[in-house]
Amino acid sequence: TVSTCAISIEDVRINTGSRAGFHFAVTDQILLHRSLPLYLETGVDFSSRGGKIALAQYGEVYRTTPRPFYLQVPLLVNCHFNVRDLLTIQPFAGIYGGGGPWGRMEFDCLGTEELCGDRGVLHRLDFGVRAGVGFVVKRIYLGVSYDIGCMNQFKGGSLFSYESRTRAIEIRNDCLSVTIGYNF
Repeated sequence: TVSTCAISIEDVRINTGSRAGFHFAVTDQILLHRSLPLYLETGVDFSSRGGKIALAQYGEVYRTTPRPFYLQVPLLVNCHFNVRDLLTIQPFAGIYGGGGPWGRMEFDCLGTEELCGDRGVLHRLDFGVRAGVGFVVKRIYLGVSYDIGCMNQFKGGSLFSYESRTRAIEIRNDCLSVTIGYNF
């Protein structure tokens, strides 16, 4: 996965960058109609999200890397298009919901802080939209998807020593994933 944190703070410019992560998933598909190749796909996946953040404040540049981990449950609709019994193309779209059981924010010179929980700045829950396409050749699956976070992850507190009201800061997860798998 390659993920970013979309961050906006009123009157403060924040530069965000991408961070490479990982995800593991187990999914299943249920045929919705016998005469149509439409499927409902669900499962569970564990993924690493986050990004890189740089904030210029008072002539100094502060850098941090948030590293949240999420357990997610997608609910997707996909369609199977067979190409000469050699390749199956599977475009899909839907939603996902997840929980962030843990995570840390690593600062360049200040150490680490908890992201979730009582002292953290992020909510444990996440929700978003997922779309992508998968390709199957002889049971080998290759997929590409993009997640757009729809829920503001910031629950309040201090971010970069910037004490803020909850509405002043928005943090959302966006993630591009490449998946390699095997269909049983």
